[in-house]
Amino acid sequence: MIIPWQELSADALAALVDEYCIRENGCSDLEEPLLECREQIQHQLRRGNLVILYTPNNPNQVASLVPADRLDERELEAVGDPSDQ
Repeated sequence: MIIPWQELSADALAALVDEYCIRENGCSDLEEPLLECREQIQHQLRRGNLVILYTPNNPNQVASLVPADRLDERELEAVGDPSDQ
């Protein structure tokens, strides 16, 4: 299930963005690139290039950021047009 980023609290969204930056780009909290990565990821969320995927049946991973181009057509329809937001 796709969760619109606007529906998350600021803290929850920040945690997902940080986790994605660290996991996908190897940035650490001690490095300056983390600040730049956060901005890039938030921009990608606003444009719809990244989406929040909630996986209720997976006990190890509840929600994560995923590239929209990895989703199938049915999942993409649920995302909608980010320019409408």
